[in-house]
Amino acid sequence: MSLKNIATAAQVQSILKTNSILVEVGGSLRRITLDKLIESINAGEEELLRSVAWGVPIKQASQSSSAWGRVGNLDMWALYKSQSGRFLVKNNGHAAKLSVTNSGVYADGTALNENLGHVISHFPKLYFRVQEDAVTGIPYLWMSLIPIGGHFIPEVNIGSYKGSMSGSALVSRSGVAPAGSKTIEAFWAAAQANGAKWGLINYQHKLHMMMMLLSEFGNPNAQMVLGNGVTGDNSDDWQTPLSWNLGATKSLGDACGKVDLSWTTSGGTVVTNANHVSLFGIEDPYALQWEFTQGIYCGNSGNTGQTGSEVFIYEGNRMPSAGELASHPNGDYRQLTRLTASGYIQEETVGEFFDLVPKVHGGGGTSYWGDYHYANATGQVVFWGGYADNGAYCGLASACSSDAWSLSYANIGSRLAYYGELTVMSGRELVAES
Repeated sequence: MSLKNIATAAQVQSILKTNSILVEVGGSLRRITLDKLIESINAGEEELLRSVAWGVPIKQASQSSSAWGRVGNLDMWALYKSQSGRFLVKNNGHAAKLSVTNSGVYADGTALNENLGHVISHFPKLYFRVQEDAVTGIPYLWMSLIPIGGHFIPEVNIGSYKGSMSGSALVSRSGVAPAGSKTIEAFWAAAQANGAKWGLINYQHKLHMMMMLLSEFGNPNAQMVLGNGVTGDNSDDWQTPLSWNLGATKSLGDACGKVDLSWTTSGGTVVTNANHVSLFGIEDPYALQWEFTQGIYCGNSGNTGQTGSEVFIYEGNRMPSAGELASHPNGDYRQLTRLTASGYIQEETVGEFFDLVPKVHGGGGTSYWGDYHYANATGQVVFWGGYADNGAYCGLASACSSDAWSLSYANIGSRLAYYGELTVMSGRELVAES
C-alpha cells in the first residue's frame, strides 16, 4: 500500500468533536480527538488563570443554592482589597485616603471636614473574563489586577454614601439625609454641578459591586451573606428610614460588614434583623432607597422600531437624548434582551460581559440570585437595590425597569461617581491646599 502525503490531503471547513487530528508528541506522530484537544487546552489555560486570578463559578443553571464558592488566587483578591477604600475627593479630583478603620479621620490622622469634598469609595482597575468550563459547562467569572484577556472595568470612584443635596450640587457626605424626588436627569445635572467629570453611578459600577460581593463570599445573595439591610425581616415602611442621616457605617471604615439597627415603623411594627450594611465602604447599596443608574436604558413598545424588550448599554458620562430614548444610543453601545415581566431572578444573561440582565425567572429570596426584578414593555429608566419595605426582594441584583424615563419619587435616589483620575495626596496636604 502506498504512503499518503498528508500535505496533499483534501481540506475541510469543519469537523466533529469526535474526529481526530494529528499532533507531534515527544517526537512521534499521534492522533487526538478534537474534544480531548479542547479539554486539554482549557485545562492548561485554567491552571494559568488560577495562578494569576481569583474566580467564582456561576452555578445559576445547575443548582438552586446561591453558595457558589471561590477558586483561584485569593491572595491576589486580598491585594485588590488592600488597594481599595474610602477617600475624601475634592471637586478637582484631588483625594486623600481616609482611615481604614474609621472614616471620620484621614489615614494620616488629620481631622476630616467632609465639606471640602465627597466621601468616595475607590477601587482600582479590575480585569475580568467569563469562561465556560469545557467539562461541566459552568461559566466561571475570573478577576485579576493584571490583564487576563476578556474585559476590564476602569478605576471605580463612587459615593460611599447615597447622594444628598448641598445647594444645587449632589454630594456624598455623612450627617445628612439622602435626596429623592428628582428625575434621573435632575440628579445627573446636580452631579455635574461639581464639575464636568462628575456624574451618577453607572451600569458598570453595578456589575463591579456584584463582582466584589462574589469575590468575598462566593455568593450573589447579599442579604444572605452581608445583612438584610434597613428592610430587616418585616418592614412595611419605606418613608421613615429616608429621614435618617447617612454615615451609620462610618465606624466600619473600608470593611465589608454591618451595623445592627433597631427601629419601629410608622405603623408601630418592630423591625427585626435590620442593619446598615457596608460593601467595602459602599453604604446601604440596597434595601434603603432605589438608585438611578446611568449608562443603561430600555426600549419602550410604544416607540416606533422598539419592542420594549431592548436593553441599551451606552458609553460616556452623559444622559441619552429624547431621540436616543426613542431609537438607540448614539456612538458605541451594546444591545441586550430583557424579560418584560416581573419575578425573582433565576438566571442572569451573564455572557462575556457578566451582564446582570435577568434571563430566567424562578426561585425566591433564598435561592438562585435571591433578588427580584420588576419590568414591563414600556419602562425605560433603570434603578437598582430595592427600598426599605421591599424585604427579600432587595439586593445588589434587584433591578426595576418598569417606569418612564421621567420618573421622580422620594424612594428613588442615586449615588455620585467621579469619572476622572484621582490625584492622591495625604490628608494634611489636601487640607493645606484648601
